[in-house]
Amino acid sequence: MKTLRDPKLLDSAIENLEELQSKFSHNKPLIFLDFDGTLAPIVENHEDAGMDEETKKIVNELSNNYAIAVVSGRGLSDVRDKVGLADIYYAGSHGFEIAGPNNFEKDNEEAEKMLPVFDEIEQKLQQELNDIEGVRFERKKFTLAIHYRQVTQEKISAFHNIIENTIANYPKLHKGDGKKVVEIKPNIDWHKGKAVNFLRKELSDQENPFSIYLGDDTTDEDAFREMENGIGILVGEHGNDSYADYRLESITQVKQFLKALL
Repeated sequence: MKTLRDPKLLDSAIENLEELQSKFSHNKPLIFLDFDGTLAPIVENHEDAGMDEETKKIVNELSNNYAIAVVSGRGLSDVRDKVGLADIYYAGSHGFEIAGPNNFEKDNEEAEKMLPVFDEIEQKLQQELNDIEGVRFERKKFTLAIHYRQVTQEKISAFHNIIENTIANYPKLHKGDGKKVVEIKPNIDWHKGKAVNFLRKELSDQENPFSIYLGDDTTDEDAFREMENGIGILVGEHGNDSYADYRLESITQVKQFLKALL
């Protein structure tokens, strides 16, 4: 059973490359990668995020030797456009929508029933938050992200109060917090960890295939917790304890680590 630890106490994946590579030589891993904060820098406006050409080349080369999936809070079409590689799998909206090569597609059926509820709460929150400058809405198919990176410090408490008070009237929805973003999701038992387990069955014929998951945010903890036969690697910090096994300090170290897998 995974236990929570202070990220500062996690061993460096870079400093322990030799040990990790010995594990990989016996167990060719499935590779799961978060996007924002892992493959691409976190930026002021989420629309502007992107991978640099070196990272894209590394992931593309890795896909020739490993089964790869990008698992993101972004909408499926958005993250697929941002990464731009055709022959890998994608899980968007925290795994509520999944797609892959050969026209593979899988949407969460329970979440599909909640689309009208999302339309309603999005309209309501846009009205309620209209007076707070810097709020940015990002509607995905099955989730609603509300970014507040540009909201002034004195308005942040009011911002959270409005969302808490509004969502209290919607028991079918659940609020999660990320890095300067509030995510409203269907209140059902599904998250990045469940999506990763679904993809592990899709990507391998083994019963419990060895896997690596790299991510930087609190939403990635659900996936780290599922890495019973595998390794979770936290990129940077998100301010809480982590279920990860190792850490990387930055996106630069992510590239270094992925290059080592090549």
